[in-house]
Amino acid sequence: MSGCAVERNESQQKGRLYTPMRSILLALFACLLAGAVTAQQEIPPQVTIVVISTGTEEDHLNFAFNTAVPEKEAAERFERLLRYGGWQGRLLKVRTESPKSQTGSMLPPITDVIGRARNVIDRRSGGLPVEPFLRAFSDLDTFEIYFLVRGDMPFQGLREWTTRDLQVRLIHTPGVYRYQVRILRHAADVDLSVPFHQPVPEQTPQQVKHKQTGLGWRIAGWALVSLALGGLAYLVMRWATRHSSRLPASTQRHESTREG
Repeated sequence: MSGCAVERNESQQKGRLYTPMRSILLALFACLLAGAVTAQQEIPPQVTIVVISTGTEEDHLNFAFNTAVPEKEAAERFERLLRYGGWQGRLLKVRTESPKSQTGSMLPPITDVIGRARNVIDRRSGGLPVEPFLRAFSDLDTFEIYFLVRGDMPFQGLREWTTRDLQVRLIHTPGVYRYQVRILRHAADVDLSVPFHQPVPEQTPQQVKHKQTGLGWRIAGWALVSLALGGLAYLVMRWATRHSSRLPASTQRHESTREG
């Protein structure tokens, strides 16, 4: 990933930052274009988005198309993404070139975009900002979003969401949150809103009835236990009364004298 080269120190960091990020994007597309598509995603994504949480104010915000697109269009897409996310950011690089496959052969050219944005991922929130990407790439049919989060994150974000307009599905591995997205409709009334956190499923009447039935059985069980303990106490007291009435008369007189 390149830095914003306005000073010499930033220029020196350009190679160190830009090259690894570009390698990640090109490696992803080399695998996809070579046919290494997972069973869960039968259709290759038209664009792959990579967001890297750095733990500082600026996160890496990058994406690459699976084909060559006009670089002006790619740059406008980045600006559109910033607007939908409400993020302050800067575009660093747009380039079109041919990646190499695993065998070393040249693949068709692709266009990739490298940029940065402030506070794309808020780790304390427990969620990930999926919706801005849905809106910025809503004209496409399929794409993937990779959120790379270093360190711990109390994740409570979106895991799965399906409507008549779109499908969103999370594949989670430690440190990597990979969303597979399919836009099913491109009409004017398409609804691309998704929850920030995964909704808790509402219980059906049958589930509520089952829960109430279970609670009823527990209450009945407690009542039976209480009755049993009460009955046992009554029997013990009755046995003690009978036992004391059967004591020898001398013992009873002795007890009476001692009490007197």
